[in-house]
Amino acid sequence: MKVLVWLAPGAFGLMALRWVRRRWAVIAVTGSSMTPTFHEGDRVLARQRPKAFAVGDVVVLETPGSGSPPVRRTVKRVVAVGGDTVPEEAAGLVAAGAVVPPRHLVVLGDNRTLSADSRHQGYFPVDRVFGLVLRRLG
Repeated sequence: MKVLVWLAPGAFGLMALRWVRRRWAVIAVTGSSMTPTFHEGDRVLARQRPKAFAVGDVVVLETPGSGSPPVRRTVKRVVAVGGDTVPEEAAGLVAAGAVVPPRHLVVLGDNRTLSADSRHQGYFPVDRVFGLVLRRLG
């Protein structure tokens, strides 16, 4: 009987940990495309697989990479969502004034001169969003 007293809280704790790990993630920022908001090595808390996005949100995107792992995560700011018009500052591969397709985003780095973003890669499908940044940690 004493074993059950200890097993129940332990099992609950493991289930709670699993639930938390499926919903939130700690991401390390690499590069300087988001300075001055985030710097190389900053750690951010992200809610995984958000359902909705708004202009101004900071998101973690999964982009194809050539190394190991084959998917790279990058942090960018949403400047337009499906149905919005592409702002002038995001013009490049996507035309300013074009309407963003449904379930797509236009994203930019805060440090425009050092950011590979929608100006170079076009629209980002919302399926490639890993998470929504909630806050910087530490």
